[in-house]
Amino acid sequence: MVISRFTHNGDVRIHYLDSGGNDHGAPIVFVPGMTDIADDYTEVMPLFGRRAVVVEIRGHGKSAAPDGGYDLASLSADVGAVVDAVTNGPVHVMTFSRGTSYALAWALEHADRVRSFAIGDYVPEERALPTEISRRLLGGRWRGSPVSERVNEDAGIKTFQAARDRSLWDDLARLQPPLLVVRSGDSVLVGDEEWSRYKTLFPHAQLVEFHHSPHDIFRPDRGQYPRLVQEHVDRADRDR
Repeated sequence: MVISRFTHNGDVRIHYLDSGGNDHGAPIVFVPGMTDIADDYTEVMPLFGRRAVVVEIRGHGKSAAPDGGYDLASLSADVGAVVDAVTNGPVHVMTFSRGTSYALAWALEHADRVRSFAIGDYVPEERALPTEISRRLLGGRWRGSPVSERVNEDAGIKTFQAARDRSLWDDLARLQPPLLVVRSGDSVLVGDEEWSRYKTLFPHAQLVEFHHSPHDIFRPDRGQYPRLVQEHVDRADRDR
């Protein structure tokens, strides 16, 4: 049974979903994208075959939306607060879209706790967006509902404003975790140049293209990415 839980990063209340059950020694911590909420993933959590949690960083869903603290360090600390609430041991990290930046920033600071990493249609970077694009995203719809019902508008604006262009490619390459990367068939976020860079820097990574998926790689098959992650983490556990 998936349970709604809360923890704190300092005085900021952070929400996450927890599937419970056997973690086989290391649970999956999933950090989804900018316009996602944890409830988007309730139905796929059983597919992981082990304990899995879905993080809602500040300003999203049921998490608090404080006046400040929307920089990369603060958002990665939200991820860390959930990890520490779930386990004091290793985790398998899974991401989608802009959630990659927040999860990766935490992972690079806690490399000894990262058993594997899976990236969904993104690159190891923090990316700033022009104001007009970020406002368009926040004013649009995602998965059938207005983004304004998913993300606190002020928090969303502050999150985009705090973002800075920075590369984390070399940092991740030095870590070299068991790595799975998925890109969509029409990805503008992981183009051919970035795909080639993944192949060069991570020769042992599993790189998979979902040819029939848009950026939302949970379409048209909601379970395709979770099933791949399940195989990936099981393999990482066997090979360690």
